[in-house]
Amino acid sequence: MYGHDAFKTVAAVSTPRGKGGIAVIRISGGDTAAILDKCFRPAGKPLAERPFRTAVYGEIFSPRGVIDTGVCTLYEEGRSFTGESMAELSCHGGVYVTGEVLAAVFAAGAEPAGPGEFTKRAFINGKLSLSEAEAVGRLIDADTASRAAMASGAVRGRLSSAVGKIDRALLDVMTALYAAIDYPDEDVGTEGEDRIAEVVEGSLAAVDSLRATYKTGRAVADGVKTVICGRPNVGKSSLYNLLLGEDRAIVTSVAGTTRDTLEDTADVGGVTLRLLDTAGIRETSDEVERIGVERAYVKLESAELIIFVADRAEPLSDDDRELMEKIIPLGAEKILVLNKSDRADALTEGDREALSRFERKVEMSCATGEGKEALEREIAKIYNEGALDLSTDAVIWSAAQRASLDRTAELLSDASRAMREGSPLDAVGVMCETALAELRMVDGRNVSEDIIDGIFSKFCVGK
Repeated sequence: MYGHDAFKTVAAVSTPRGKGGIAVIRISGGDTAAILDKCFRPAGKPLAERPFRTAVYGEIFSPRGVIDTGVCTLYEEGRSFTGESMAELSCHGGVYVTGEVLAAVFAAGAEPAGPGEFTKRAFINGKLSLSEAEAVGRLIDADTASRAAMASGAVRGRLSSAVGKIDRALLDVMTALYAAIDYPDEDVGTEGEDRIAEVVEGSLAAVDSLRATYKTGRAVADGVKTVICGRPNVGKSSLYNLLLGEDRAIVTSVAGTTRDTLEDTADVGGVTLRLLDTAGIRETSDEVERIGVERAYVKLESAELIIFVADRAEPLSDDDRELMEKIIPLGAEKILVLNKSDRADALTEGDREALSRFERKVEMSCATGEGKEALEREIAKIYNEGALDLSTDAVIWSAAQRASLDRTAELLSDASRAMREGSPLDAVGVMCETALAELRMVDGRNVSEDIIDGIFSKFCVGK
């Protein structure tokens, strides 16, 4: 791991660059106080005589003179975000002023912080677990309510707490197992072995519960690639606009209005959908429209969720039926939306029978919004069957977390079976020890420097 003494004092702008009311420059490292003495002049008593975590007004200066007035808050080592001596220097938020203040901090002895430097130090200094640190980045980047809720829960330690509980249980098991191995004359007895087996099985159940959250977590964090498709003029663009809550796609009574694929992100039913509104699919001699149809077919092949829109105010057309035949065999989840429920139903009995091949169906009016909640419920059933509360429940979201839990579950299952079959306790101990090592990969309790560097390299400077 990284040595604490190896850290240099670094600084960066932690607020978005551009014109604003204020900008915040964050400084972290052992020389923070000394650096401030060279670029911040408090009004009244020196900083050294002020209580920590107190906002102090003063002048920000460089060797060339006063740059700005602002507020400085100094945090003591061990009680800051990074775990180091740290300060936040607030100045007026102009681009030029902010740059000059940062330059003054560098001139006073700080070095530029790297991507994710402050959060990385918080992790290394034990202020955050790796899952909490990753969630900080996700919370900052969150663009939907569901993403913010899940990241907020992780930042507050929901996942770390769940992993920690399993960790402690497995440590107790290993203590009992290795005590029995080291002192064979003191047999743990049937009751002791039953207790060990019970804890192993309980740990396996807890790991399985965490694994089961991956579908929801990934759907929220990464988003579900969702293609809205159908023949022209059935209401695809109206549905696209309805789910986004704004008019992004042009809607007219003229068939073939949408010629290309539109993409955007929406929070629907507590799930992040990466929505794609495609060109109406039909046979056409129009060259531009034909290219749009070809692109729609390409998007369908890679979709994770397909929303097939049909017009219930008209009988199914040949284009409807041909598209259905292409959609049904695809591996994506599928929802049938029968649009225009505000009009008379013109579907025939044969049409209804053909549409019954879709397991999930919603009748709605994309024009009035009636039935939108039903569609949201269908989407939630697919990606959040357990009705997870994203802000309070432990949720995993990355493939790496899932892989570590999969390996943990496999090893615990082997250990449980070995206990039932009466295998030697030292073999069970090795399985549990390896399972514990895998489990600790989930929130960074047992992770390499390369992995840490890879994670934080994706953060922006200032985080």
